[in-house]
Amino acid sequence: MIDVERDRATGVAQLRIVRPQARNALSTEAAVRLLRAVEHTLADDAVRVLVLSGSGPDFCVGADRDEELGNEGLARRLRAFARLQRTVAAAPKATVAAIEGRCVAAGAELAAACDIRVGADDSVYRFPGSSMGVPIGAAKLIGLVGLGAAKDLLLTSRWVTAQDAYRLGLLQRLVPPGRACAEATACATEISANDPSTTALLKSQLQRFSGVLERIDAELLAAESFPGAGRESARGTDRESARGTDRESARGTDRETERGTDRETERGTDRETERGA
Repeated sequence: MIDVERDRATGVAQLRIVRPQARNALSTEAAVRLLRAVEHTLADDAVRVLVLSGSGPDFCVGADRDEELGNEGLARRLRAFARLQRTVAAAPKATVAAIEGRCVAAGAELAAACDIRVGADDSVYRFPGSSMGVPIGAAKLIGLVGLGAAKDLLLTSRWVTAQDAYRLGLLQRLVPPGRACAEATACATEISANDPSTTALLKSQLQRFSGVLERIDAELLAAESFPGAGRESARGTDRESARGTDRESARGTDRETERGTDRETERGTDRETERGA
């Protein structure tokens, strides 16, 4: 469900959501597994930079709408998502998101928690909290795109093209389709070549000066007490987000069977297998 690959030569770790048949939608379990993978990777002194991506044609379409949850389960999933996103945002090591296809809801929040976002020029983005009854998104977006643009994206819940995302500052690098992971890895390798203690200090300063972690904490408190969060509309990604722009069927991408266990592939460098991530 979560692949982790460590390249000891470059110090770059790849963390990949492997749920292509679900468009990499995150269930509560998948979010917890990804959180553990992030925590384990951050604890590895040989890793200097993390790259987050999805398998198949999409980055992540948000919460798994097929997960059966009551109000308590919805609250538990919200907390799991919030902890995952805050852990990524607070990471002392640099993080880069490699985005192909749709990047929606909890997936967009995860990407926004990363330091740098690399997006394919046919990727699309949406922060649909206002249409789903979940007041999430302001904490990170306001620091990335500014107040006016954050209001536009959050209050309308509209789809945003990669070109608009790049213009607004949500994306830092725009690449041809299929090249997001390669460009994100190249970016991560550049960062990894720098002094790690200086990188960590700069990240700490940026977090403190921007106040992003305080905003994330305040947003979670507000979301947990908001009565609309338990409505039926909050049961994961809405139907429109799941359908997106119908590019997936046009691409004819083969759907893999979910492997259900974490695994790691060999790329010629010394890599360790993450068990139980």
